[in-house]
Amino acid sequence: RDTMNALLMTSCVLATPASATPASVPKGMIRVCTNKSCRKDGAHDTLAVLRLLASTAAADAAVSDLGTSASNGAAVQAAFAAEHVEACGCLGQCGKGPNVALCDGAVEKCELFHDVHKPRSARALLSEAGLSISDEAAGAVLKRAFALRALRECRPDEARDLVTAGLNQAGALRLDASYLLSEMLELRADISDELRDSDAAAADRVQAERLRAATPQAA
Repeated sequence: RDTMNALLMTSCVLATPASATPASVPKGMIRVCTNKSCRKDGAHDTLAVLRLLASTAAADAAVSDLGTSASNGAAVQAAFAAEHVEACGCLGQCGKGPNVALCDGAVEKCELFHDVHKPRSARALLSEAGLSISDEAAGAVLKRAFALRALRECRPDEARDLVTAGLNQAGALRLDASYLLSEMLELRADISDELRDSDAAAADRVQAERLRAATPQAA
C-alpha cells in the first residue's frame, strides 16, 4: 500500500484526446503509453514487466471459456497478461514517462501514473487492478531488472548470475510461471551467446521452447 500511495501522489485524472483512449475500456485494464517520449523513457520494458508479472496471476483467475487450467501453458498465461495490460498511444503529460493509465471502464475513470518503471510500482498497479502477484514472481522480475542494468553496464557474467537467481526464485511457482520462466530462459540464452557459451544458450532455448509448447490440461 505504501508504494501505491506514493504512486497516487503523482497521479492525475486522465484527460487525453479521444483518439488516444477509447470511450470504453475494460475495468482494471492497464494501458502503457509507447509513444515517442515514453518509448525513450523505457515504456517497452515497463510493458514487458507488467505483462510478465500479470502472466503469473493467470492461475488465480477463472478462464472457464478456454476450458483449460490457466496454470498450465505459457501461451495461456501470455494471452491472459495481454488481456489485462496493453500498449497504447499518447496519454498526455509527455516527459514524465513511462506513463501508465489504470482504467475503470470509462475514460473519465482512468488515472494516469508517471515514471512507472520499477517492478515494485508495476506490482502495486496490478494489485489495484485486482491481480495478486506472488513474492516469488516479483522477486524474479526484480532480478531481471538488475540483470538488464548489468548488461547495459557491460557486466554480462553478473547479468547471467542474476537471471539464474531469478529463475530459481520463479521456479518455485512451477507451471504457474511458465511464461515468465520461458522469457527469462530466453534472456539467459541471449546473455550466454554474448559470453560465447553456445551450449548453455542452446540448452536454455530448448527448455524455453518446451515450456511454450506445453499443452494446457483440461480443468
